[in-house]
Amino acid sequence: MYAKSGEAKSARKVFSDLKRKDTMAWTSMIIGLAMHGHGEEALSTFKRMQEDATVSPDQITYIGVLCACSHVGLVEKGRRHFTEMINVYGIEPTIEHYGCMVDLLSRAGHFEEAERLVEQMPMQPNIAVWGDS
Repeated sequence: MYAKSGEAKSARKVFSDLKRKDTMAWTSMIIGLAMHGHGEEALSTFKRMQEDATVSPDQITYIGVLCACSHVGLVEKGRRHFTEMINVYGIEPTIEHYGCMVDLLSRAGHFEEAERLVEQMPMQPNIAVWGDS
């Protein structure tokens, strides 16, 4: 709740006080940080999640991770996480994942690569891919 509303300090406190952090707790923290200008911290939180053998990231976790990469401008790291999501965790990309990747690539000026990704998607692009502007 605190992370979603942008209250990072309160979110960090609640999160650190949790005795057992499940996938939902990790994901909420990652997304909250990513959406409120703390992309690097979101990615370091994700790394800590991966080190916790009791949880695994899910589709929603990776939306937060890719969003963090996009907002911080970490194109290569975003590419690696997208591939890792598929090859390591067996997560099939959704339209939202593709949208995050198109956003990441476009923000960094990789327009041709973003266009190729859209052309190779196994689904029709929608507003999640093209944006709402």
